[in-house]
Amino acid sequence: MDAKQTHKAHRVHKSGASAKKKLQANNRKNAEKNNPKAFAMQSGQKADRMARRKAELNEKKYHVPMADRTPTIPPPIVVAIVGPSQCGKTTLIKSLVRRYTKHTLSEIRGPVTVVSGKHQRLTFMECANDVSAMTDMAKVADLVILAIDASFGFEMETFEFLNLLQTHGMPKVMGVLTHMDGFKDNKALKMAKKNFKHRFWTEVYDGAKLFYLSGVENGRYLDREILNLSRFISVVKLRPLAWRSSHPYLLADRVQDLTDPEVLERDPKANRTVALYGYLRGTHMKGHDRVHIPGAGDYQIDQAETLPDPCPIPDKERKRLDERHKLIYAPMSEVNGVMYDKDAVYIDVKKPQHEEKAEEGEGEKMLSELQKVNAITERLANQQFNLFSGAQPVTADSIRRPAVFDGEAGESEDEDEDGDSASESEGEDSAGESEDESSDEDDEPAPVDYRAQRIAARAAEDGANVFAAEDDDDDEDDDILRRVDASSDSEDSDGDSDSNDSQVERLAPIHTGVKRVNLMDLVYGPPSATASKGKSKAKGGADDGEDNVKSLAFTDDLDIRELYRHFITNPDESGDEEGNAGAAADYGEDATGDFVDLEAESGGEDEAGSDAAAAEGSDADSASGDSEDESESEAELPEENRFGLSAEKMKKLKNKFDKIYDAEADDGEKKDFYQQQKEELQSYVDNTRNEMSELADINYRWSGEYVKVVIEDMPYEFMQGFNPALPVVVGGISNEEGLSLINLRIKRHRWYPKILKTGDPIVISVGWRRFQTIPTYFMNDRIKNRMLKYTPEHMHCSAAIYGPYIPPGTGFCAYFLKRMHSFGIAATGTVLENSQSIDIVKKLKLTGYPDKIHKNTAYIKKMFNSPLEVAKFEGASVKTVSGIRGQVKKAAGNAGMFRATFEDKIKISDIVFLRALHTIPIKKFYNPITSLISVTYMRSIAEIRRSKNMAVPNKQDSHYKPITRVAKHFNPLVVPKSLQADLPFKSKPKIIKTDSTTRAVVMDEHDKKVSDLIGKINLLYKDKSKKKREKDTKQRSEYKLKRQAEEAEADSRRKKKRKTFFRKEGQHQRGGNSGSKD
Repeated sequence: MDAKQTHKAHRVHKSGASAKKKLQANNRKNAEKNNPKAFAMQSGQKADRMARRKAELNEKKYHVPMADRTPTIPPPIVVAIVGPSQCGKTTLIKSLVRRYTKHTLSEIRGPVTVVSGKHQRLTFMECANDVSAMTDMAKVADLVILAIDASFGFEMETFEFLNLLQTHGMPKVMGVLTHMDGFKDNKALKMAKKNFKHRFWTEVYDGAKLFYLSGVENGRYLDREILNLSRFISVVKLRPLAWRSSHPYLLADRVQDLTDPEVLERDPKANRTVALYGYLRGTHMKGHDRVHIPGAGDYQIDQAETLPDPCPIPDKERKRLDERHKLIYAPMSEVNGVMYDKDAVYIDVKKPQHEEKAEEGEGEKMLSELQKVNAITERLANQQFNLFSGAQPVTADSIRRPAVFDGEAGESEDEDEDGDSASESEGEDSAGESEDESSDEDDEPAPVDYRAQRIAARAAEDGANVFAAEDDDDDEDDDILRRVDASSDSEDSDGDSDSNDSQVERLAPIHTGVKRVNLMDLVYGPPSATASKGKSKAKGGADDGEDNVKSLAFTDDLDIRELYRHFITNPDESGDEEGNAGAAADYGEDATGDFVDLEAESGGEDEAGSDAAAAEGSDADSASGDSEDESESEAELPEENRFGLSAEKMKKLKNKFDKIYDAEADDGEKKDFYQQQKEELQSYVDNTRNEMSELADINYRWSGEYVKVVIEDMPYEFMQGFNPALPVVVGGISNEEGLSLINLRIKRHRWYPKILKTGDPIVISVGWRRFQTIPTYFMNDRIKNRMLKYTPEHMHCSAAIYGPYIPPGTGFCAYFLKRMHSFGIAATGTVLENSQSIDIVKKLKLTGYPDKIHKNTAYIKKMFNSPLEVAKFEGASVKTVSGIRGQVKKAAGNAGMFRATFEDKIKISDIVFLRALHTIPIKKFYNPITSLISVTYMRSIAEIRRSKNMAVPNKQDSHYKPITRVAKHFNPLVVPKSLQADLPFKSKPKIIKTDSTTRAVVMDEHDKKVSDLIGKINLLYKDKSKKKREKDTKQRSEYKLKRQAEEAEADSRRKKKRKTFFRKEGQHQRGGNSGSKD
């Protein structure tokens, strides 16, 4: 038993059924590769069909090329979670946030931005079950996840949102089936998945992704299913949409009221000054642009400024994205006990149970007292308090409270996986030890402090200042130097470790000091001026005359690589990107932390410091050192730049020269038309981007930046009724403010049960706007625009509305504010043109009666009321019922009678008609839907009658009356006697004389018997005929019922076929003209 146990080696079968089966499988697998001629197509027709099929498949892949204007640092992708209530939207967002950031959100309020990878961020937004919120989300969503309750089935909200997407630009759509654990039978589950998938494909497109979430554990969906969903979200490819690419917009993830408290105390209903924060998308935005907030109205930006990115992309900041570095930014939701509201910041400090009854400390007492103080400057002007015992008192004048919240405070909260904020760890740990900073990386020798890491990174860039301050303040109270664990110095020591140890020992008393917390910076964030000052000092070096611990310089030879092992760049701070890049360049790393070949690529500092050398196309070697490259470039500058141009101008000329001759060198490669168009569009975008990047003095806010937009004169209802669940979109409308008449192509939705009536107010959602207007429907017959009282069935028609300027080709949808049917979208269509006048006419039939008749001339009455009306219709054509045509001549008298001439003599009983066209005035009604403030809308006449329980007016003249036609009795024809003699005998009237007397007929016995027999025979015949008629009547009735059933069935088939035909025609027209569906 002591001997080592040996196992018998596996022997592969070389004969038998298993070996033969495996051999056959290998032969089938490699048959086509080993013998391609045997698998070649023997028929030329089949080869032709295969070639055509391949060409068709390639053609289907082509789409209209669009320029990709995505910035270098793209904004987060907006992922909208849409679905009806109780379908699992909130649980899905919590599961995805937990998957990406390891944070568990107790409540989802507003947008939630997370870092999903090294080059991608996602903004999750739950769409409320409201038509206004669904409309706004459809305009800004880049990716839509439709949550479908599998236990209930598809609901109307899902289809309504899909129709909203089709009209406002179709983004990527994914489906998620929830409540799959309700199916206990596997066969039923499989069939339900199949049915849901095919129905989903019908509405979206064939092959759309549909995920299945089987159950919930610990308040979240299963990790494996969420992992699969998150992988598809991370690799999704977004196609740019025309409207969003040409308009600036942002989805506000934070709203703050900046109104002076004194103004609110005097007048609580005064207009507010509101700050909206969010990532700018689309194109650039100017400082004082006009914007539209859906649900609030049009406003002018009072101030727009760029803020530090609160959730930066980690590819320039971290080596790798491990668990403790995951970022989340959700100001309206509670993350790590911090939540931003519209007028305050709430910090939830949870105490242990043994500390609940303990007395409050000095800092907590101060915070509680501050919460009780009213925000009135007169009361705070003479107030002062002490932060610490023995410290200098602080007055209101010495406190700076910036309106802009810096994003660094929110980022530092996400550093630790356990959710402990930096302020709590620093305040509670008086000895300066951080217990919760346990490292998850294998390459870190010991726990390090992020602030010390940032200090070392700045020191590596400057080459002199090793320990620099975060904000470079002159006040010693802001000192952020902390103790570094000296145990990590013993690993990976170099040859000069003795000198380094001496330096570390000499600096040990400085690092072991306890940090003094600045409560103002902790609560309100560091001032922006201080941050800019620190940034300028980091670039230019420390002040030589400044004797401060923060700008300590080393004169001895200290190996920076030894310190870099202990202090690396802080991954959660985005303010010092240049310092991080410089520190990484010294050790052969790029901005993402990956090691690069320094001999193959030139460093960032070499390119920035040698513009003249770059103009000649020479590649500097970054490994030779920065000082040598700078000296060489300075020496070559006077010799190379012999034209007297600047280095920047020479660089532009060289790029232009290379572009021209590189294009000539690449002419040998044949490119198809589609590829050429794509490259041409992209070249336009790249050239524009390069030109705009050189205009540094323009006051623009570029796409991808985190922007703060300040709007004044906002109604107080916006902040009073603010709901984080409703999206707040700020869209630019620089050239879309003027009101005009708009010509639309519209079609009633096939699922809306009622036809639309001219004159009923309806809500139009187009562009960024949602407004109520009164449409006038009409049909163009190439001669005139004929008004329609109702929209036609299964066809497009035109509509004229009054509203703001809208670019032609923009899709829109129409709905009613008050839902009256199961499906809410009433109509969809496209904008055709904007015009100042649209002539719409309707038929007008005037009737008159003859008063006097003189041969071909007649005087007509009761058609007009005055000679002025007759003068307007002089020369108009008239017609009688019998078909005699005529013309209006002149007025006769003052009662509206006129003289008319006809092509023949009319009768006094004729009725004269005048067919004319009457121009319909378009009602100029424009009512923006302010759902975020207060909704005031116009009701239709039917709604008013229904609300007041009023009956429809009963006009007797409008009732259809039975037509009673009196038969006319004409006089007998009388032929004159003088004419009778000339007529032929056949045509002469004949007078037949008859006897007025009748004779009685007496029958004998034989005649009586014959008459009786004939009577019996006639009786039998009549009875038989009667029975036959009854039988025939019954058969005819049965046959008629049968034919009616057959006709009804055939009619239903024809109706279904007609619907199918018109639906396809409508889709073809909408796809060819509007292009609204992606």
